[in-house]
Amino acid sequence: MEQVMHFYTKGSIREKTVENGCLGLETHVDVTSDEPPERIRELIRMGERMCYTVQSLSDRMVFRMRASLNGEDLLLGEPRDDR
Repeated sequence: MEQVMHFYTKGSIREKTVENGCLGLETHVDVTSDEPPERIRELIRMGERMCYTVQSLSDRMVFRMRASLNGEDLLLGEPRDDR
């Protein structure tokens, strides 16, 4: 199996406009088997449904971040939600 992820970065760190994200995930599964194609297709699709990475990237999810500074909680403010 081979997986390749594509990312982007735009904006400026200096100007505080930097953004990045994932553009997509490509997976190539190379199977050698005497099983019929229907069975292999079924197993690959099942693996796709069970893959945490694929599911995380394809479903909207809640993201929370906590931080501390010198052992004390650091309030970060409300997260951005541009989706």
